This record gives sequence, structure tokens and C-alpha cells, in this order.
Amino acid sequence: MAATQIYSPLIKIALPIIFIQVCQASLGLFDTLIAGRYHFQHLAGVGLGSNLWTPVITLATGVLYALIPKISSCASQRDFAQMQTLYQHGKHNAIKLMIFGFITIHLLAFFCPYFIADTAVATVTQRYLHFVAFAVPGLMYMVLNRFFCEGNSRFAPVVITTVIISLLNIGLNVMLVNGLYGLPELGGAGCGLATAVSVTLGAGVIHYLSRRQLSFAFPSAALQVDSRETKAMFKEGLPIGIAIVVEILALSLLAFFASSLGTKVIAAHQVAINIAIVVFMIPLALGAAATIRIAHFRAQQDGQNVIRTRNASLLLTLVYGALMAVAILMLLPPFTALFSHDTQVVMMISTLLIYIAAFQFADALLIVASSILRGVEEFIKPLVAILFAYWLFILPLSYVVGVKGWWVNSAGIETIWSLLIVGISAAALVLIAQARNHTKQLMVQAAQQPLETL
Repeated sequence: MAATQIYSPLIKIALPIIFIQVCQASLGLFDTLIAGRYHFQHLAGVGLGSNLWTPVITLATGVLYALIPKISSCASQRDFAQMQTLYQHGKHNAIKLMIFGFITIHLLAFFCPYFIADTAVATVTQRYLHFVAFAVPGLMYMVLNRFFCEGNSRFAPVVITTVIISLLNIGLNVMLVNGLYGLPELGGAGCGLATAVSVTLGAGVIHYLSRRQLSFAFPSAALQVDSRETKAMFKEGLPIGIAIVVEILALSLLAFFASSLGTKVIAAHQVAINIAIVVFMIPLALGAAATIRIAHFRAQQDGQNVIRTRNASLLLTLVYGALMAVAILMLLPPFTALFSHDTQVVMMISTLLIYIAAFQFADALLIVASSILRGVEEFIKPLVAILFAYWLFILPLSYVVGVKGWWVNSAGIETIWSLLIVGISAAALVLIAQARNHTKQLMVQAAQQPLETL
């Protein structure tokens, strides 16, 4: 198979996923912009609420992510009966996750007054969460259908739905926050209601569009499936969700460590994290593409193209990481003043740019190596690597060395970022080695298969 036949599908799959992720990221951006223009307390309330409900949804989404390599395998073999069975399993798990997410977010809302000191901010956060909890059923149903579309490499339903949701959410945000056109003036809480309404309507849109394009993928009536298989699929996806949440929580804790070094330090650190989050969207999309293509070739027992796809994914990641590192170091310095009017904060951000460049390079490799392993349905090893890197190395040493200054003469944010880079780099190398071993095993098994049939 020519190199273009390996690289071209990877890029074609990654591009719409990048667009989808940018649209999703813009939802949070417009929430903060519109709430911030209304009142700074409402901005704080929406920001806190978003930080509380995002890990819950991320965990639930990660559980369903295990469907993607399975669906891609079925699509490769044109096993539509098994694909429909997978949908039924996914639907059962999605219902469980809907209930879990709905109850958990309402509970978080209930406890807001107990852990948010500012009464006005606590009230906004509480109302926002109560509204946004009603987005969970639609969101889970939408994610289920999205992953079925992505597993079949059909992105049009997802792209169209995402655009509709984005436009609808912006319009509803403006109207509900400010009380326009006869609607109630809800302030920041209106962002939660706008999310609930737009996502619920989006679930209906993707239901209609996905069934128009992929009628073969969905059962015409409810199927009877083995509940043990449904539970097994849930358990397979759980490490994916936990791994993502663990990383989010670890980064949040690092921000807390930075806060103990001073207000200006945390401001610079937060800007650095935000830059890294924007940059990592492309490796995330490339990783999703790698999962889909590797699962496709794995189902065909084509070990050689599994290895080619693995190598192509890692090479594209290396090239992207190197180019982005150069861009961060060469192009960003003149723009650092846009992030703050404070001279010291701007200087700190400029100092951290080299750390951001190194971190995004290592993190990109970590993301893609994890995705390659998920393509061969290995879900535990990425979780173990992330747990070890963050919770046994980065966080303890960041506190002891970066905050308390033990073993080194001076504590500082640079020490925390250095440890972050070392830990992520080590985890990335381990997962690349694991990905190499697993894909080589597939090639050996594929080579032995014809001999066994003789």
C-alpha cells in the first residue's frame, strides 16, 4: 500500500474532528464572554460551574469512547448485525451514564453554597448547574450517535449538528442571559439553560442525520442483548474516562500549587495551560483518526498496515509537535502582552513559552500513543501510565520541590513545569513502546493466520 493511502485517510478523518472540537471549545468561550459582559460575578459562577460539570461529562464520554474501535472493526468487515448489537449495548450504557450525570450534577449544585464562599457567585453556580444537568440526556445520546458516525468514518452528521448547536447556543445565551425578546433574564444561569436546550435539539438533529446516512448501523427495533456483554463494554470504556478525568484533575491541582506561589504566578500559569489546551486539539484529532484506522486494519488482520498507520500517526505527531514548538517560540512572544497588562505576568508568560513548547510536544506523543493502543482495544495501559506520571511523580514532586523548595535552592513555577515535562515525556515513551509491542504482535498473528488455515 502506497504511503499516500496511509497518510491521506488519517488526515481526512482528523480534519473534521478538529473542526468539531473547535466548535465545542467555542461553546465554553461564548459562555464566558456573554456571562462576563453581563456581570463579573456571573462570569465567576459560570466558570466554577463549568469546572464542576465538565469532569462528570468527560468521564461519561470516555466510557462510550470504547465503542469507536469496535464500530470501526465492524465497518471494516461490513458486519452490520454486530454493529447494531453494539449500538444496543451503547444505548444501555448511555442510559446509565445519563442517570449518573444528571444526579451527580444536581448534587454538585446542591453543595455549592457549602464550598463557595461568595454567596452571589454560589447562587449563580448552583442555578447554572441545575439547568445544565438537563443537558446530560441529550448530550449522552448525541455522543453515542457521534461515535457511531466516527467509527464508520462518516462525519457530515456530526459536523452539521455541531454547527447548529454552536449557533443555537450563542443565540440562546444572549437572549436568556440578558432577558431579550420576552425571555426571562437569568444572568449566568441562562448559559446552563441555553446549553440544555441546544444540546437536546442537537440530539434530535444527529438522530435524524445519522440514520439518513447510516441506516444499516442502527437497529429498526430494540434488540435483546446480553447484559454481561453490556457491563463488559462499560468496564472497557471506564479506564478511558478515568484517564482523561485524572489528567484534568491533576492539571487543576497543579494550578492550585501555582496559586501558593503568588497571584501573578497563577495568572501566568493559567495562560500557559490555556495555550497548551488549544494546541493539543490537533493531536487529539489525530489520535482519534489513528484509533479508527488501526481498528479498521486490525479487523482485516492486516498487521502490516496497522504498523504503517502507527508509524504514520507518530511521524505526523512528531512533525506537528516540532512545528508547533517553533511557532510557540518564534511567533508567540510579541503577543504575550495581549494576555495581561501587568509587566511581571507578561515576563513570566514569556519565560514559560519554552516549557509550553516542550510540554505540548510530549503531550501530543502521549495522546497519539494512547490512541494507537485504544485502536487495538488496549484500554488499561494508558490509564496506568497517566496515573503513574501525574499522581506518583509529577504531583508529589511538584509540591515537594516546586512549592516547598526541597532538594533545590528555590521553588518556582519553572520547576513545576520542568517536572510536568519530564513525567509526561516518560509516560509517552512507555506508551510508544507498548504501542510498538502490541502492533508487532498483531503482525505476527496475521502472518500465522494463513498457516493455521492450511
